[in-house]
Amino acid sequence: MDQKCLSVSNSHIADGRSLHDYIVGVIYDQVKDVYLMINYRQRGGLWFPFTECRINETSLQTVKRLLDPVVIYDYEQIQLFKVCSTKTLPFKGRDVLFYAIIPKLTNTISTWLNGKMDGIDIERQINTLQDNSIVWLTTNQLKSISKLSRLLGMEPLSLNKQFKDIFHSTIKLNNINSAVIFEEVKIPQIETISKTSHNNSAETLVLSARFTSTIQEKLYEEYHNAVLPSDYLNLETFKELILRKGLDSQHSIDYFRAFDSTQRNYLTFLDYLLGLAALDPNTQHGGVPAEQRCRYIFRYYNINNNQRMTFEEFKLMIKDIHNNKGENLSGDRLSDQALEMFRLFGLRSSDQTLSLMDFLSGVGQLRFRGTSVLFRLNMSIGDFFQRSSSSPSITPSTMIMPSATSNIITSNRNLNIKTMARRSGIQEPPSNISVDESHPYEIATHIVKVKKTGVVVDITSLYDLEIAGAISGSTALFFDGDNGKCDRINSQNCFNKRTYANEMLHGLRYFERASKEGGSELKDAFTWGPVDMAAMARCLLVLCKQVYSIFMKEDRLLRISSACYILGDLHGNFRDLICFEKTFWRLGPVLTPASILFLGDYVDRGQESIEVVAYLFAQKVLCPHKVYLLRGNHELRNVQDMFQFHGECHRRFGVELGEQVWEEINRCFDTMPICALVDNRILCVHGGIPSLDVKSDFFKLVSQIPCPLRDPENESPFAWELLWNDPLSNEINDLENRNDGFSLNVRRGTGFFFSSKALIDFLHQNSLSYVVRAHEVQQQGFKVQLNGRLLTVFSSSHYCGGENEAATVLCDSNKLRLIRLDTSS
Repeated sequence: MDQKCLSVSNSHIADGRSLHDYIVGVIYDQVKDVYLMINYRQRGGLWFPFTECRINETSLQTVKRLLDPVVIYDYEQIQLFKVCSTKTLPFKGRDVLFYAIIPKLTNTISTWLNGKMDGIDIERQINTLQDNSIVWLTTNQLKSISKLSRLLGMEPLSLNKQFKDIFHSTIKLNNINSAVIFEEVKIPQIETISKTSHNNSAETLVLSARFTSTIQEKLYEEYHNAVLPSDYLNLETFKELILRKGLDSQHSIDYFRAFDSTQRNYLTFLDYLLGLAALDPNTQHGGVPAEQRCRYIFRYYNINNNQRMTFEEFKLMIKDIHNNKGENLSGDRLSDQALEMFRLFGLRSSDQTLSLMDFLSGVGQLRFRGTSVLFRLNMSIGDFFQRSSSSPSITPSTMIMPSATSNIITSNRNLNIKTMARRSGIQEPPSNISVDESHPYEIATHIVKVKKTGVVVDITSLYDLEIAGAISGSTALFFDGDNGKCDRINSQNCFNKRTYANEMLHGLRYFERASKEGGSELKDAFTWGPVDMAAMARCLLVLCKQVYSIFMKEDRLLRISSACYILGDLHGNFRDLICFEKTFWRLGPVLTPASILFLGDYVDRGQESIEVVAYLFAQKVLCPHKVYLLRGNHELRNVQDMFQFHGECHRRFGVELGEQVWEEINRCFDTMPICALVDNRILCVHGGIPSLDVKSDFFKLVSQIPCPLRDPENESPFAWELLWNDPLSNEINDLENRNDGFSLNVRRGTGFFFSSKALIDFLHQNSLSYVVRAHEVQQQGFKVQLNGRLLTVFSSSHYCGGENEAATVLCDSNKLRLIRLDTSS
């Protein structure tokens, strides 16, 4: 073989040290389907023969040196074939070169065969192997050993097909030319300035842990040097790394299980990075980081690793919570305390098991507390590196701010679309095609099964279908690398029947339908029948707390993209609201392509204001980025006192509990957004445009509206006008040109009328196209007004006993489509 072909540059310089490539020799007998493996006992696993290149040594010379102590061979009877070369970080690291060692004659390798395992009780045989022992293993045996985490890494399996293909084709064609099957791309330097907001849960976790680019580089260097020549971390090597971080070696298996979210029995660098971020004391125990941390906590205590925590496993968690508080619980005291906490998740018996979803919901809804002290390092990773080395101090200016297409280091796998395309052999899109990466798509981690009637009947994890062939092996690998395997709690909660929001919706389904028992009528449709209304009130109070926190985080002006349904006044008409649901979002908002925007006035006038509010609050909690609620002029306490919502709460729940429900609902109303902008062109508001000078900055004034806003009439006259103003009607068009198109609203006794001139000036000043509003009943359910630039929509039919229809507006494909809903059936 031409040695020049195999001559490589084997050294890199990093931190003043010379680093050399690693050579891995893959010896395979295709007749017997066996690979030669060596037991590297100190590393805790078996692997192909490997060695580090020496100074000025060619790959050919390194391979000779590698083979001499391993097998007896005639060098003239074998040839080398470069299978692949993994590329590591540009700033430091070593390349790992895989060479297939191929006999020119098929009988040559028979002289190598010794130490082959018999396939019976492989685990026992491995445990008795001496250091550097040679064994021949079949592919199936490698799979069995891999499940025990007894390989150094997954390459013998992940590259198995490439190995076999190259052995077969090389022997068949007698091809002795060196070739490269594939090469991993190099990881680019980490970006430290973000052009977009970070919204990936993995990025959020890393940011919360304050893992700067410097820290990530040091972690990768530590990881890389520990796993060489593999790219994966096995259990034994993991133990060594976490011992350096001050973790208890007694629980190393538990930590490994927590880090191994994919249950592969090996960790990638991303697994290692995110696990340390979850452990870091800097990581906040709130929001997205808390949700991710709780997943690690659950896996840490879930010894069976089946996403169902037994009572005994749960008890260990309770014990550790109290230990961290300086309390030593044991025996019956521990069991009693654990059972009490177990019941907070709706579990009545120690024979039951706690699911991951229920655990996340319980912690997220603050029913179960104490997890913030669990799964923590004693020292932050940043402090660890500062104390263990003389590296430069880490300053806030080096904080990593990853972009939406993540640049978190991922052990030779950069998380972006272009890298995945290169690895898959897919041609990248031409440079003249614009690709919007500011809002990256991802595949949801659950599959929804739907009846022909539009009823959701089954929710299945995407990964549960892997065994059925719904996910290919390569796809699963990409999910693993891109954090796809991590569930998205905000999405999956839409289908979690035990959340308060879904329990409320389930109760409202019962309210909607007639019910029979034993052939006799138990209740009529749209009645509650023999229901504990106090229980419903308690559920509604919890929903109020949840939706309050959502409203508080929203801007006073919502920005929404089409497609979007816009609904006007509902006024306690739950029956029409259900008609809209069955027509436009029967599968629920999360499975509906369009968003849904409600323009206010949810209560008063009708008889089912509580049900309307309960439904909307539940849907908002389940799908906060698809369901949007604006405030109307009836979401005010003094207005409700003049109508019937206040009294409805007292009548349904009693005076004391009813008053509490009414106040909590209005507390949520106080925080509702005031207006919304669809596609930055269509302003949506309950009442109308304000009578401010057209030269004023409308959007700035909206953002300055106080939140919460209990008394808009006195606290924000600007917001008051947005809730109350009306367009001029034909009967009073003589006021058209007075006072810049505004006049006092004599019909309501408050607010202003605005004319076509005022509207056109307002739209022009703010670069808007239309205004869509509610606030006034319309016979057809809608009305096009003021030179076609204003739409009024009303979504409650038969309002106050009248004959009007209900309607909605669909913003989609640059069209405002008016849809009348037949609510007669």
